[in-house]
Order: sequence, then C-alpha cells, then structure tokens
Amino acid sequence: MTLHRLLSLALALALGGSTVLAQAPPTVPPPDPSASAPPVGLPGPRLQTPEEKRDAASPPNDLRPIGTVTPQIVVPLRQTAPPASPLNSDPVPAPVGRVAPAGGVDDAAARCGALTDKQARAACRDKLARESLKR
Repeated sequence: MTLHRLLSLALALALGGSTVLAQAPPTVPPPDPSASAPPVGLPGPRLQTPEEKRDAASPPNDLRPIGTVTPQIVVPLRQTAPPASPLNSDPVPAPVGRVAPAGGVDDAAARCGALTDKQARAACRDKLARESLKR
C-alpha cells in the first residue's frame, strides 16, 4: 500500500471511530403489540340459537346404518350339552414309584378333577386313593 492510502485510512478511522464512540448504543425497538394479538378480521364460528339448532336437527330413526349390522361376538344364552371329549375316559395311571414333587401338581389328580361327570370323577378319585395306599 502506498503512503497516501495508509494516511487516508488512518484519518478515516480516526474520524469515523470518534463518531462511532460518540453515538448512543443502538436500541431495539419495542415489539409491536398487535403482532401477538389474534387477527381482528377472522371471528370464530357463530353460535346457533336454540331455534336454529332445533330446525337443523334430524328426526329420530333417520340415521340408520346402511345394510345390516353383523354381530362380532356370539353369547350363548341357553345351556348346551357338553361336547364329548377324551377327558371323560379313565385317566392314565401315574407311573408306579414316582411321587408328585413337593408343591407340584399331581397330573392324575388333575385329570380326575377335569372329568365332567360327577360319578366318573368320584370313581377316579377313589381309584387314585386306592393306588396311593398300595405304594
């Protein structure tokens, strides 16, 4: 740079710097209060009067579904005969020499309890009681 440019730059800084320091710090203008207010031109929906609501209402039984409604569940309302199952037969005897573990469930006793016929259940339990005495 030439000497002339350096001098003109120094002079501009000296004059400009003093004017910058003499000025007050820039202030931020206060926010416009209308900026956060809701728009005035768009009112909300108008509430209907009771008479208008009455006139706009639909008569009863007009709003039916199109077609028939199919039920999603079926609740049996009367008792039906229990289905024949293999649980009604005599239970398989427990292997001899093995005892149900402490705190466990005896499978043979559970099978007897699952029988639907009261007489078959009693006979099964009697048979288990006799077998347990033989052990």
